[in-house]
Amino acid sequence: MTGGRLGNWILGEERARGPLGVIYRAQDGQHPERIAAVTVLTPDPSRSPDFLQKFPSEMLFLQRLNHPNIARFYDSGVAAGVAYYAWEWVDGQDLATVLKQRSRRPEEPGLSWKDELFRLAASLTRALIHGHHRSILHRGMKPACILIAPDGSVKVTEFGVGKVLGQPPLSLAADPWGLAGYMAPEYFTGKPYTKRSDLYALGGILYTIVTGRPPFVANSAAEFMHKHCYTLPERPSQLVPKLPIELDELICALLAKDANRRPTSAVMVLEELDRIRGKLERKGITVIWPVDPGDRAEPPTPADGSPTIGESDDYPAYRPLLSRPAVVIPAFLVVIGLILLGLFWPHPGPEELYAAAVPLLNSDDPADWDRAWDEYLEPLSRRYPNALVAERTAAVQHIADRRELHRALEAGAKSSFTSEAHRWYAHGLALARVGDEHAAYRVWTEMLLLFSGSENPGDERWLALARLGLAGLPQLPPETTSAGKLSAVFQRLKDLESAGRHAEAEAIRAALGDLYRDDPKTLAKLRASP
Repeated sequence: MTGGRLGNWILGEERARGPLGVIYRAQDGQHPERIAAVTVLTPDPSRSPDFLQKFPSEMLFLQRLNHPNIARFYDSGVAAGVAYYAWEWVDGQDLATVLKQRSRRPEEPGLSWKDELFRLAASLTRALIHGHHRSILHRGMKPACILIAPDGSVKVTEFGVGKVLGQPPLSLAADPWGLAGYMAPEYFTGKPYTKRSDLYALGGILYTIVTGRPPFVANSAAEFMHKHCYTLPERPSQLVPKLPIELDELICALLAKDANRRPTSAVMVLEELDRIRGKLERKGITVIWPVDPGDRAEPPTPADGSPTIGESDDYPAYRPLLSRPAVVIPAFLVVIGLILLGLFWPHPGPEELYAAAVPLLNSDDPADWDRAWDEYLEPLSRRYPNALVAERTAAVQHIADRRELHRALEAGAKSSFTSEAHRWYAHGLALARVGDEHAAYRVWTEMLLLFSGSENPGDERWLALARLGLAGLPQLPPETTSAGKLSAVFQRLKDLESAGRHAEAEAIRAALGDLYRDDPKTLAKLRASP
């Protein structure tokens, strides 16, 4: 169709082919200085018969988009049975081409997160904010529809076209750089496409910018569907170790399978990017952040001279919450008030704190011991360390040791050994933690027998803890050997040998020998079996 005419546009050279149609560089027949990218739609039998009749009017809502980071929509129409639409022409390369070229460099496959990520991410997010504020979703974000001009400015194309042309078919080409690589899971599961679906695509694009490769690679539409819905991509920080953890977490949040776990809006994403930028700059790391171009430029003039529509609902530029005086001043006064209250509010003295703790220390309820520590002894040791006489120090150490025992029993705390008594106490603790109460009881009992009366003054601490541990163990039933519990297994082993199934019997013997190698009674019975 090169050299032909569609509406006011004279088609020039063919520049690209895509799933929607063929893109031409075109010139306005009435204003030769104006250049546009004209997409000529490929005929699609799945579209309804009246599609061509309604197409121009249904595309008019795109004239509401008027932002420096969005390629302007000029007009659309039907000529000789062919539907087309025209966008602002942008010199430069699309992001897919840039990333593919960079991916061939194994030493640095992606773009620099310092020099490129923040610049591209902020521009793309601002474009989404502008569209979403006008209830227009992109519906087809991918690197190929992001154009980078020679001056570094970013333009998003095809914004909102998917609403008119419908969702792409499930037989998407298995191109990880194409639309299939960035479609949100809800597309594949039949759920409504929302603003958070655009944010999923944004997350995939940021992932590709940082790592140099798409989050998912697949050989078919079905494989893409499975990966988008059920597979987690490698974290960007695993591929780019120097990537700040905050950026890694943001990208992963955008790629959440559940839309409710993604950021609620593009505004929130931009705020988080700005917060991360500020944190990095406070560390002395400078990143490239584009100046906010705003979204109040003069509206584009349609090719047919008709007035633009929909500009009356323009939103004011977003102002961060913490830069608003009505929020900052009251918050500042509240903080000052709390500081003054903490300085001048009377605190109880050491005598009062200890006197309040004594009744709780004498209680038989361990919960009272915790309360004595949290409310009285811990503040006493922190605020008045010089007021800790021997009696109070012993009380504080008693509660601290008990809390250490409790934490270790629950979480298996590890410690370095200061003596043999310490080592055997920790060994009993480890046995109790894994549920072997009999062994723990035996270790702690024998420990008390061996080290009671020790001349090492530090041993008494571990002996006291062992006594507490013994008291805290449940009432133990009579200990039984593992061999006694395995009678059915030994009977099965005997039956297999009698039936001549020696290979199966030998496999059971090997398994028993491995699992119970630390149980001499079970091993003895295993050796005695035929």
